[in-house]
Amino acid sequence: MTHIFSLIPSELLAPVIGSIAMSIVGFVKGFKFIHEGEKGIKLRFGRALRNSDGSPKIIEPGFVLLIPFVETLLRHHVRQNSFRFDDQRIMLKDGLIFTVGAMILFRVTDIYKALFEIDNLDSSIDDVGMAALREVIQPLNHGDLQDIEEIKKKLIERVKVRTKDWGIEVFEFSLTDCAPTPETANILNAKVGVQMRVEALNEALSKVSAELRSLDPSLAAALVGIPVAVSIGSDGRKTSKPLIPEHKDKPGIEVNLG
Repeated sequence: MTHIFSLIPSELLAPVIGSIAMSIVGFVKGFKFIHEGEKGIKLRFGRALRNSDGSPKIIEPGFVLLIPFVETLLRHHVRQNSFRFDDQRIMLKDGLIFTVGAMILFRVTDIYKALFEIDNLDSSIDDVGMAALREVIQPLNHGDLQDIEEIKKKLIERVKVRTKDWGIEVFEFSLTDCAPTPETANILNAKVGVQMRVEALNEALSKVSAELRSLDPSLAAALVGIPVAVSIGSDGRKTSKPLIPEHKDKPGIEVNLG
């Protein structure tokens, strides 16, 4: 090898060595591998190679030989894959704010569409999924968030409509987190406290009303501050009756003593 280089003029030695190095690099770059769980498409001068029937030529897992500087290889996984979305704060219809996270499960079914019909498949799924979350969650009240199955159904429908030409199949789109923000949690706790007090008051009033109905009408009327009219019948027996004045201009409170 040294004897060969000695025969080359010194002014041509550097270009020759550079050419040899470029050839070796190009030869090495011509060897590619498609791993198990992936499929690929070979491009020649930027155009996908096709079969005799015009369909794209799909490269299966294994060794691939490329013509250096003429052919390139594009590949993508076709395994079932999950994608998790970052938690985002969403304001519901009733003004409450929840932090929502989600996960989508999909698989590439058409490698040509996944590579050429959409630019950057994974990034596009992220964008579409985040948009679907907001479109489905925002019109709901916080009580509607308990219907998880209905929410999952709507999410999958939204995503499938938008990804039908991307060469993928969506299996699942579910919520991984759905929790109120600290401010919303305080509001909900306050509402629960008020509701419990109202229920306790209604229960107490019901008990008092039941006890009043069990008393003699005159005694019950006296307890609530209503005048009692006493009359003596022809048989000499006294009867008592609550005397409730009528207010034509301002209706009063109706008291039912049974």
